[in-house]
Amino acid sequence: MAEMWVQLARFRQLKVLPEGLRVLLRPLADGDADRLYEMFSRATPDDLERFRSEPPDRTIIECWVQQRDLSRVFPVVVEVNDRIVGQATIHFGAKFQQHVGWVRLFLDREFRRRGIGTLMIRTAIDIARKVGLHQLIALVPTDQPQVVKAFENQGFRNEFVHKDYAIMHDGRTLDVAELVLYLVDHTGEF
Repeated sequence: MAEMWVQLARFRQLKVLPEGLRVLLRPLADGDADRLYEMFSRATPDDLERFRSEPPDRTIIECWVQQRDLSRVFPVVVEVNDRIVGQATIHFGAKFQQHVGWVRLFLDREFRRRGIGTLMIRTAIDIARKVGLHQLIALVPTDQPQVVKAFENQGFRNEFVHKDYAIMHDGRTLDVAELVLYLVDHTGEF
């Protein structure tokens, strides 16, 4: 198992998009804090609110980089022309949920609707399979149907919609779809 983590820490995926844009996906690394901070600085307040945690400031981002533990949270960054433009994280469960992971995506608005989000989802699935997860879960607000559809197109099933699961700063509540990809088939087992 230790060797697998070493291999994942060196993971790299290069993809050339149809318009010629070169996209590199790789694990978060030392020296990424400033570029990750720049990505979040370009985000709109609405995007940051949907990030599911406090808007990351420089101190929080430096902690993410310096205190990485890939066996708890596996962060993958997306680079285009030496800029970080996206981040996908897999948060691994513990104890009785050790077979489950939760995936979160954040992609710079400038790079949306170009297939990069799909590439991020596929990368998360590949990592989940390599570490032996049985389920990968994404929580997506239902007012983002294109994101829900992107996960469904990769095999995730919309298992449940949590009513009023998220609340925005203005008091609006959002329904959130719980999308699950079953990586291990238990059908027919008794």
